[in-house]
Amino acid sequence: MKRVLVTGANGHIGCNVVRDLIAHDHEVVGLVRETSDTTGLTGLPVRLERGDVRDAAAVTRAMEGCEIVLHLGAPYATWAKDAATIVAPAVQGTENVLRAAKQRGVRRVVVTSSCNAVGFSTDPSKPRDETMWAERATSPYIRAKNEQEKRTWALSKELGLDVVTILPTTVLGRFDYRRTPTSAPFVDALTGKGPVPFAMNLVDVRDVARAHVLAAERGRAGERYLAGGDDIAADALATLIQGITGKKPAVGMPPLWLLRVVATLGGAVASMTGKAPMITNALLDDAAGGNAVFDCGKARRELGLAPQKPEAVLHEVVRWALFMKWLPDALARSLADRFAPEADWPRPRAAA
Repeated sequence: MKRVLVTGANGHIGCNVVRDLIAHDHEVVGLVRETSDTTGLTGLPVRLERGDVRDAAAVTRAMEGCEIVLHLGAPYATWAKDAATIVAPAVQGTENVLRAAKQRGVRRVVVTSSCNAVGFSTDPSKPRDETMWAERATSPYIRAKNEQEKRTWALSKELGLDVVTILPTTVLGRFDYRRTPTSAPFVDALTGKGPVPFAMNLVDVRDVARAHVLAAERGRAGERYLAGGDDIAADALATLIQGITGKKPAVGMPPLWLLRVVATLGGAVASMTGKAPMITNALLDDAAGGNAVFDCGKARRELGLAPQKPEAVLHEVVRWALFMKWLPDALARSLADRFAPEADWPRPRAAA
């Protein structure tokens, strides 16, 4: 049994990573902030340490006796009044984790990056891979993941650390208690409120968790691994949704000029309310005209990852959306028999 520290253990990916580690007989320490919602860790044999990854002392303290560190602790938000609240924790937190790992003599660190650090393909038939980096990174989250990973490689080389990075694609599924920016568009597509915008690579969050643990066990030091499933065309994904709900969502993005208008108006409202807009001009600058398609074969070949197919991933989206009561009552009733949640899923605090 190995003792493993998981930073951001309460997050969507984090609590699935914790479950995978426990299932494979590891002792788990989870670093979470004082204010974190730990619903996704309910009932699990995990020792929680309270602290922020920006606090070097807290990180070093939590890492005591750990052989492996899985670093997932970073904000997942696409907008903030101050972009530094997204970028700085990702970069500074990673620096603190790597320096603490060197001090504690940790054998391996797995850092969670993002497919956004690889970038988007203008041709859906030409997926991107781990040899590539995003050409543009101006929006806060995409900038954060790019700067975080580049700093990871520079500092790990300086410190002489064994590091692997995991780059999840479109992560969906259970224990997403806050409706992440990834899950929200899928809920909108299920309910007919939003389109399927472009081709993308879907992956179940449990497969992403498995990729982290496999990377700790089998990954090659100094390597990046895209953790994803299969690419699927926008129309094919819309057809899968139609097979579930009976209604096919719109396919494709609205004209760029219209998106710019929506982004500009949304930004003005967000600056007053503090509520994140649906889309921003910075995101359009980074991703407009692109497709989230990726060649994830390296993780399959080197780690032995065997991800689920898009239809199975989408079924999990529906199950979780039903559990969280994100769907309109009539639609929920029509799906309830086919997509029943699991009995042991921890209820969100508001519904407890």
